[in-house]
Amino acid sequence: MFLKRNFILIALFGTLIGFNECMIGGLNIPFRSVVLSSITLAFLALARFYIPKSGTSFLIIIIAILFKINSYGIQSYCTPAAFLCGPTALLMLGTAFEIFAYIFITKTRFKYLNYVLSCVLTAIIVFIAFGLMNTFILKSWDTSRLVEYIFLKGSLTAVFSATLSLLGLYAAKSFSPLNIVRIHPYLMNSILGSIIIALWMLGSYIV
Repeated sequence: MFLKRNFILIALFGTLIGFNECMIGGLNIPFRSVVLSSITLAFLALARFYIPKSGTSFLIIIIAILFKINSYGIQSYCTPAAFLCGPTALLMLGTAFEIFAYIFITKTRFKYLNYVLSCVLTAIIVFIAFGLMNTFILKSWDTSRLVEYIFLKGSLTAVFSATLSLLGLYAAKSFSPLNIVRIHPYLMNSILGSIIIALWMLGSYIV
């Protein structure tokens, strides 16, 4: 019943995160991991606001991973390094956020601080874990890159993800109750479903 009622929103946020990974992830820009992770955490926070149910963040990330694999092609993920550096990073973000959201975010009481804590702690823990994995398990990084990744990029992600989350949550709380445009739920689901399908089709051709 829960999945049936919220499937469209879960699929939408998962698709948006996957699309962001493919679009920005394909650009050669400074601090790309910071931008990607900050946007992903902001989407996860916003999704938790609309769907305050345990397990939703994990489901959203699974959809995002499937979107990314569909976009790049399964051939791109046939090596262990590709699996550990791509989908695993997303899975770590989604799992960590799910844990912290379960601890801090409640259905009955909305607090901006709880969402900020979930984003900040997720960013710090995941960047530490991902950096250690690449340095000591995959042995593809040296210690200088590890230090930069954890202390610089991890800190920036914590700050930016918290800021984006606050902006998104403030907008959601400020404008959604206004009900400026009333749309029948069936029509809204049809519109969102069409957007999801269009993004998946687009994602198959952008890489």
